[in-house]
Amino acid sequence: MSSGQRCWSLGSLLLLLGGNLGVLIEIHQDTVNGTVGQSVLLPVSYRFDSAPCFPVAISWSFINSLDKLATCTVQNCSLGAGGAPSSCSANCFPEPTNHSHVELFPENGSLLLRDLRLSDSGVYRVTFGPSPQTRNIFLTLHEQRVTPQHSGEADTVEQDYIRYCIIGMCSLISILLLLLLFYCIRRRGAAEKQKRRVIKQHQVSSVEESHMGSTAGRDVATIYARIGDRFEQPQPRPTSETVYASITSPHAPGLDTRPFHHPV
Repeated sequence: MSSGQRCWSLGSLLLLLGGNLGVLIEIHQDTVNGTVGQSVLLPVSYRFDSAPCFPVAISWSFINSLDKLATCTVQNCSLGAGGAPSSCSANCFPEPTNHSHVELFPENGSLLLRDLRLSDSGVYRVTFGPSPQTRNIFLTLHEQRVTPQHSGEADTVEQDYIRYCIIGMCSLISILLLLLLFYCIRRRGAAEKQKRRVIKQHQVSSVEESHMGSTAGRDVATIYARIGDRFEQPQPRPTSETVYASITSPHAPGLDTRPFHHPV
């Protein structure tokens, strides 16, 4: 008897005895929310609490539809801590009508739904075999308020607005700094010019005062020299002169009428 037939026989026996082949199924979320146009994962995990018996069949179906969404037959897996399978060898395939819409992961049995539509809302059922064990997950979908394209455009516009605001603020600050620098340079130039003007005026005043002092000294020296020359030159003494004057008087009879000279 082959190993597959032995597993089926053992499975039938355990099923009659109320067993489940040692496969423990865990539903992480029994209610999942999704958004139209996006993807969503229906999370499931399983493990073995005893020696595994392969193959293990996994199938997903939608309650609103009679067709299965995806099926997978796990041929063999490596078991990790606690009997969790990994690196499984399996044959998984979705139904032809759902080829790009669903994907089943054999390592944990989870189902990925892509490009969600409102009609995808409802109850999804996963079944593990060969002794059937089923679990249900309810999916709720919501419409998008903004499409991804419009959302991207809004984000781009907002980013451009922020970028332009930053550029404008930086430009304004740069202009203010340049104006402040120009003002400081102009004030400094005016102060230097005023300083040079004061220094030049002080130098001119010093030269004029020096020139006036030297001129006054020369004038005083000249005056003193002239006064000294006057005191040093001898004054001529006055000489006596004899002045004669002629006096004529009316002649009387018998008197000498000749003129006579009298010294003055």
